[in-house]
Amino acid sequence: MDTNTLPDLTRILVVFENRSDGGLRVYCDDVPGFMLSHPDASAVMRDVKPALETILSEMIGMRVTVTPVDTTRSVPWFPKGERETREYETRRAA
Repeated sequence: MDTNTLPDLTRILVVFENRSDGGLRVYCDDVPGFMLSHPDASAVMRDVKPALETILSEMIGMRVTVTPVDTTRSVPWFPKGERETREYETRRAA
């Protein structure tokens, strides 16, 4: 992702991986510094949107909003349910 500009709408792919302790690890290769991990999976899920908005807003120097898109894909080379990807739309805030 270009850190100097953001089109009106950008989609990013976020990876969700189950941890062996029942927790969750979340990261996005397109967003440097974005990585969440905790034994409480629901806590991680609550933090994804605000963390992405904060990091992306700082990266480009303007406020953005992030909205999950209704797409979830399992990663085929991982056992079912252990790793999946979800898309998020990123927009410049009004």
